Amino acid sequence: MALPWALLLLGEVLARDAAAQDCLIPPVAHNAALGRPASQSSVFPNVSIAANAVDGNRDGVWQHGSCARTLREREPWWSVDLGGRRAVAAVVVKNRQDCCWQRLRGAQVHVGDAPAERGRDNPICGVITDAGPGSLSTVCCHGLPGRYVTVLLPGREDALVLCEVEVVPQGCLPLPGAPNAALGRAVAQSSTLNAVSLATNAVDGNADADWERGSCAHTEKELEPWWRVDLGRRRAVYAVTVTNRRDCCWESLLGAQVHVGDSLADRGKRNPACGAILDTGPGSTSTVCCNGLPGRYVSIIIPGREDFLVLCEVEVTAQSCVPPPGAQNLALRRPAAQSSTAGQAGSAINAVDGNRDGNWRHGSCSQTEREASPWWTVDLGRRRAVAAVVVRNRLDCCWHRLKGARVHVGDSLAGHGTDNPICGTVTDTGPGSTSTVCCRGLRGRYVTIAIPGREERLSLCEVEVVEQGCAALPGAENVALGRPAAQSSVLDAGSGAANAVDGNQDGDWERGSCAHTTKEPEPWWRVDLGRRHAVYAVVVKNRHDCCWERLKGAEVRVGDSLVDRGRRNPVCGIITDAGPGSLSTVCCHGLRGRYVSILIPGREDALVLCEVEVIRQGCAPLPGAANVAREQRATQSSTSNGSGVASKAVDGNRDGVWRHGSCSHTRREREPWWSVDLGGRRAVAAVVVKNRQDCCWQRLRGAQVHVGDAPAERGRDNPICGVITDAGPGSLSTVCCHGLPGRYVTVTVPGREEQLALCEVEVYGGGGPEF
Repeated sequence: MALPWALLLLGEVLARDAAAQDCLIPPVAHNAALGRPASQSSVFPNVSIAANAVDGNRDGVWQHGSCARTLREREPWWSVDLGGRRAVAAVVVKNRQDCCWQRLRGAQVHVGDAPAERGRDNPICGVITDAGPGSLSTVCCHGLPGRYVTVLLPGREDALVLCEVEVVPQGCLPLPGAPNAALGRAVAQSSTLNAVSLATNAVDGNADADWERGSCAHTEKELEPWWRVDLGRRRAVYAVTVTNRRDCCWESLLGAQVHVGDSLADRGKRNPACGAILDTGPGSTSTVCCNGLPGRYVSIIIPGREDFLVLCEVEVTAQSCVPPPGAQNLALRRPAAQSSTAGQAGSAINAVDGNRDGNWRHGSCSQTEREASPWWTVDLGRRRAVAAVVVRNRLDCCWHRLKGARVHVGDSLAGHGTDNPICGTVTDTGPGSTSTVCCRGLRGRYVTIAIPGREERLSLCEVEVVEQGCAALPGAENVALGRPAAQSSVLDAGSGAANAVDGNQDGDWERGSCAHTTKEPEPWWRVDLGRRHAVYAVVVKNRHDCCWERLKGAEVRVGDSLVDRGRRNPVCGIITDAGPGSLSTVCCHGLRGRYVSILIPGREDALVLCEVEVIRQGCAPLPGAANVAREQRATQSSTSNGSGVASKAVDGNRDGVWRHGSCSHTRREREPWWSVDLGGRRAVAAVVVKNRQDCCWQRLRGAQVHVGDAPAERGRDNPICGVITDAGPGSLSTVCCHGLPGRYVTVTVPGREEQLALCEVEVYGGGGPEF
């Protein structure tokens, strides 16, 4: 889930602007500039810093504090560092709307590898010609490659004001938080080199590119070798990511074709090709864009020559999104309204009560009267960046009514919210279906669901709204707490660096719990985590008694270097919300390092931090934590030989030898499942699964862990908190659920015929009480 640099560029205004300039923005485009380090030739005054232009806010009123602005000077410039070389499709620039908009006319957009001021030497991809009030200009770069995007006013003295700059990369990238639809799925290949080169190695979740370590698929040398994965059902494929071998022979993959479709004829070659692999360096990772090409099978073929086909990992990203485990539901118990109410039981508030029960008679679904274009809306309380909207359909009858319902997100109540941008349409309307509509950062206060253009009843059994980015995980470990800290200077004896890791979030500096430097060029603060960690997120508490704006644009870096105050370490994000007492969560998505640094780049200021929390990636039950599944009631889809009953997996015994009588075991069947009833709704931190060790351990690979309120077989409809990828002999897998709430924990093997054996399942709570 980084905060990933993901912002879907939606809206009719942008689409019209792009079309007018003959510039094709990819259908699932991302803003590669969002939250990236930015600099400019000067600042007028401190509140108009360069970072304002990449904060995700298109507000064109300068006084609202979200526009970058230079002094009036000769040839002013602004630049953003994308973090690596990218092929740029387009640059979208938002102009000021309250005054002085004409200043932007003639501004040049450059893309290349020269940074900051030298960005003017990079190639020009276009010039801004539309400089009306609040204009939104799309400059087409047609794949121009570079790490830096620079905007400058050439040949004159002026002030440069940019209220937002969005950079759309060419092609596609894996979607943050999107599931790998190929993981653990059924596979085949044209031949197998030896016993450790199986086709399944390419979907085991291990991208180790050294073939000798046993995690790569490898055919014999033959004419037109092929490999194929069965996704289990027809999917809209967004992208296919292929990891190449790095220890030798990487050039064999050059020109390999990726096909997607429903046919098995001619090794899948009759299915449409969505692309070819052209980058085949040692251990290369190639992402082939399929842009929603539908199909059940993904095939990789080397056409027209005799060669080996070696694939160290193949990941298939479906055109869909799944909320990260434990993601906060912004709609829960928020004010809701609808066009009408059927009887007394179908209140709008039922759809945000936290209960996914799809049976109308149980009283937890909203429902309108039958009417033309019915609608339902929820007020999130303030403007939010929405990653996804999850809609639970009715289960007992009439589920088809929801087909074609549109999900809108925006700030307007005009047309009851239906005038806001559409982020998607509900297409899966089976009984009790749970549809995830991807909004990828679309911003707004109101989420509306409407059935357009027909007379219908609108019934919603739950609506969940998931925020873009990452949030601090319930019960997650703060690895910065009490660790050694340092900073560039100290304002006074009560403002030491250690104050920011004392566990106290008090934002009043005078109370003595904030770190505070003197006013100086590029102040910094750093914490030593003691060893290398995979960092999920950094949470920064700002001062609330005064001077909070100082923190805007501060960079958060993670790495192992102390050189140049940690500046050589990678940036995981920038603080863009610097309101009074703001609490900013910067997503690092597993970035590894021993040191976390926060610094204010490119200006003289004081750095004030009232608390810094570093949340590590992963989870482990705390010592002494209670296993809330032990000896609870368990069920499963079937029982093998009468002795592998479901309760064996919650008996408190981790013995992995089946003959010792402490493992549950189903028969061989389609999509077997096992479920435990926790006795009440719990916030689940982690699920620990003990595998069989005497034989057949590979059966558990790809098993999904679900948490929610649907019992037994219907547990597969509950949210997924993770997948088991380590299925070695007697493996002990910890699946992180990060506070995902529910009464039932279900383990299922999806999409194939298999036996499910569990030698123990342990469930650990998130530290909070039962719901």
